[in-house]
Amino acid sequence: MRQFLKYPKQGLLGILLLSCSYLSAQPNTSIELTKPEKYQSRLLPAEKTGNKKFTIPKRLYNNTVSHYNYYYNASVKLNDIILAAKNQHKEDYTQLLPFYNYSLNETAKGQIDSVIYKCTAGILLHDLRSDWVDQMYLLMGNAYMHRKDFDSAAWVFNYINYAFASKDEGYDLPIGSNVSSKGGTFSVSTDEKRNFWKKISSPKPARNESFLLQSRNFIEQEKLAEAEALLQVLAADKFFPERLKTTWNEYNAYLLYKENQYDSAAFYLSKALPNAQSKLESARWEYLIAQMYSLSNQDSLSVLWYEKAINHTTDPLMDVYARLNIVSLSSDKKVDAVNFHLTQLLAMAKKEKYQGFRDLIYYAAAELELRQNKLKNAENWLNKSIGYSEGNSLQKTKSYFLLAETLYKNKKYIPASAAYDSLTISLLNVEEANRVNQKKEPLKRIALALKAVNREDSLQRIALLPEIEREALLKALLKKIRKEKGLKDSDTETSFGSGNAIAAPTDLFATPTGNTGFYFTNNSLKTKGLSDFKSKWGNRPNIDNWRRQSAIDRSVGAMAVDNDQKTNSNKQSQTAVLSLETLKDSIPLTVEKLAISNDTIINALFLTAGIFQYQLRDVLPATETYEEIAKRFTESSRLEDIWFQLHNCYQKQNDFKKADSVKQLLNAFYPKGKNNQLLQSGANLKPEVTNQLYASIYNQFIEGKFEDAIANKKKADAQLGNSYWTPQLLYIESVYYIKQKQDSIAKNRLNEINRLFPASPIAEKAKTMLEVLGKRAEIEAYLTNLTVERPIEIEERKIDLNTTSAQDLPVVSKAPTVIKVPEKVTSSLPITAAPVEKIIAPETYEFNASDSQYVAIALYKVDPIFVSEARNAFNRFNQERYYGQKLPINVIRVNDTEQILLIGAFANAAEASTYTDKNKSLAASRIMPWLTTDKYSFSIISSKNLALLRKKGETTTYWQLVRNLFPDKY
Repeated sequence: MRQFLKYPKQGLLGILLLSCSYLSAQPNTSIELTKPEKYQSRLLPAEKTGNKKFTIPKRLYNNTVSHYNYYYNASVKLNDIILAAKNQHKEDYTQLLPFYNYSLNETAKGQIDSVIYKCTAGILLHDLRSDWVDQMYLLMGNAYMHRKDFDSAAWVFNYINYAFASKDEGYDLPIGSNVSSKGGTFSVSTDEKRNFWKKISSPKPARNESFLLQSRNFIEQEKLAEAEALLQVLAADKFFPERLKTTWNEYNAYLLYKENQYDSAAFYLSKALPNAQSKLESARWEYLIAQMYSLSNQDSLSVLWYEKAINHTTDPLMDVYARLNIVSLSSDKKVDAVNFHLTQLLAMAKKEKYQGFRDLIYYAAAELELRQNKLKNAENWLNKSIGYSEGNSLQKTKSYFLLAETLYKNKKYIPASAAYDSLTISLLNVEEANRVNQKKEPLKRIALALKAVNREDSLQRIALLPEIEREALLKALLKKIRKEKGLKDSDTETSFGSGNAIAAPTDLFATPTGNTGFYFTNNSLKTKGLSDFKSKWGNRPNIDNWRRQSAIDRSVGAMAVDNDQKTNSNKQSQTAVLSLETLKDSIPLTVEKLAISNDTIINALFLTAGIFQYQLRDVLPATETYEEIAKRFTESSRLEDIWFQLHNCYQKQNDFKKADSVKQLLNAFYPKGKNNQLLQSGANLKPEVTNQLYASIYNQFIEGKFEDAIANKKKADAQLGNSYWTPQLLYIESVYYIKQKQDSIAKNRLNEINRLFPASPIAEKAKTMLEVLGKRAEIEAYLTNLTVERPIEIEERKIDLNTTSAQDLPVVSKAPTVIKVPEKVTSSLPITAAPVEKIIAPETYEFNASDSQYVAIALYKVDPIFVSEARNAFNRFNQERYYGQKLPINVIRVNDTEQILLIGAFANAAEASTYTDKNKSLAASRIMPWLTTDKYSFSIISSKNLALLRKKGETTTYWQLVRNLFPDKY
């Protein structure tokens, strides 16, 4: 008996569960039922059992009606409920599959009470000597279990155990005793050997099956020791019927699955495959067996079962993921494994039955190519996957994410930025969403800078061409641009690009004549329409709310490298006239223009390298970019800064030989330079150390240690400049100075955010803060001089119900009352708090999903100034996003270092979790980006648990409880 000694007490308990105390009557021949008073004298057929002989005609009648009118309909109903739950189940083949392809949470929602009602009626309305009574009880217990009423199910199975056990002239026999032994062998099961008449007229005894269902009932309750004891007793029983051995293997595999003994679970589940209800369910269990063998490090067996699942499955998703898993398991042992399965996947994409899954197939093909580091091939398959992902936004987002990561890895930063812009962050998991939020905005700035570099490089290459070739190229380019804009191809350059230059525009509303066509196919009419639109509205981007200037400013601002470039590009786009001369004028043919072009390239590359180094923390591309600048522009005025940053990059890569070489160059060419003096003085300028220094300063600001923070920041800035500033640090510093009414310093810090970090989410908040600061005096003066006038009061007209005559009452008016706000309010009376309903806190935390819940945001070591700022930020966000819903926000102080923002309350845990799921990722990027993520955490909490938390004075215990309950959310 395997592992019986592991639980000796539980093993004895298993035997006791099969045993029952002696009762004074035979349970299956009588029934006790409480009835309404007017039915007390009427007996049900079950109560009449034993009053008359159970003749053959009566037996046939009771068996037939019980079977087909009650048992059959009830069993079909239960099967339909389970089938509906299976249809609701969605598989995730990237994770270990659940043992069953349905959830008891779903079956409990169905009309399962009707099954119990049908079984009860089938028992009460027929003679208890019917051969289908035990089957009715078995079906009833199974229904209770699928309703998650485990206690009731256990009572029913126990009743079947003793009520339908072997009897000695109507008396119970102790189960498992010498009296009930068979040929000297102890047995708990019911002997199923019967005569020919019994075999053809009645079903198999239900008692043996009740043992197995009882074991599953224990497993569902996590009573694994009791389940194992019962299953081992049945395994040792020589008389346990052979027909139930497959079901025993199934439940034993389920038990081992729950105990995480995956190798044994896989072995027994392989013996239970005949119990699968369909070919797809059999393939699903084969896939699960392969997963469990993989978790047990038995790769060869895992590959074998994955191949069986591929051969038997009708689900393309299972087929694809099985092949991916085989590749990951056998790539080291089989040289052509990746190529073989890649070929199989591409062949699947050509088959008609897989047409709807081509997006997934090509995505899987890309993953296989990435395993071989074939980035170009992976890009091609991902683009195909995106093309076939219409209607499947989740798969499209996954393909865009993998494409962006692949392009970034392949150093194609411009298309990588476009791919990041195209995906939907809310459809990604938390880890992937964080990676996108970290890369998206910095990469957008890099893409704009590299586009500027590409443009200048192209112009310089054109400038190096012979004049004849350059002239021909420009003419061809001009012709191409005209064609793309839908303008007439003409050699004359006058009037191009200006609405006033069109000599004789076609009247859109004139009477149609011979050759006028549809407006959108008539280039002349479209040109006139475009010119008229620009003359009235100017250049408007293709966005929503294009009439609103604020929307346009945001659109343009998001696309510019910095504010100066935005202004210049807008002016140039509005005034420049496209012609052969303007194209020639943009080419750097003179020394002055070439110097400007080179400066543009250097600044763009230096900006790119800085973003890689300090925002993306990706030193390798930063190093390569600095090296490119140093090699291309050996006489640049920024060479000192480039070498200094290159030295830092080499240090971080532990390439000290190159770092010393650059240090010597700085000392040779810039002996008195600021950067060289810092290096030569031996100052520790490792990036991680400086980042920790400024992180410490940031924490001092947040925690309210303002004097220390300001002193340390001045000291650090004097040594390092602004290279290690972060937008969060500048923003909270500005908030502090605003509270101190030092507006000039605050404006300086906010302007630095816009100058150094224009693409940061905080830049928009900084602009808004600057606008408010500009009107601070005006707003404060208005509030100081504000007077409140009470409106004229009209006396309410009273109605006399005893008379119908109208009464004219005079209207009494009162003079306006002017209320001046005093500077200070003093009161001689003590201020008493309003009565608050006391909530009795329990001794331990109890989570009930149906209780009303608050969204709780714990703030750690955050000064009240910034707690108030966080509260205001969430209040503004809720008013904008949830304008039709009242979401009050309160601040609770837990202890000296922890405070909680409470939002709500919400009706239940589901609504509160929905709020956190939608807005948790927005906290760092939109709501309060100035607060680093280590300073706060989300959770949900009920009023009772909140009372206990405040009593205990710490958040760690409750927060850990919620994380254990919802590991994927909190």
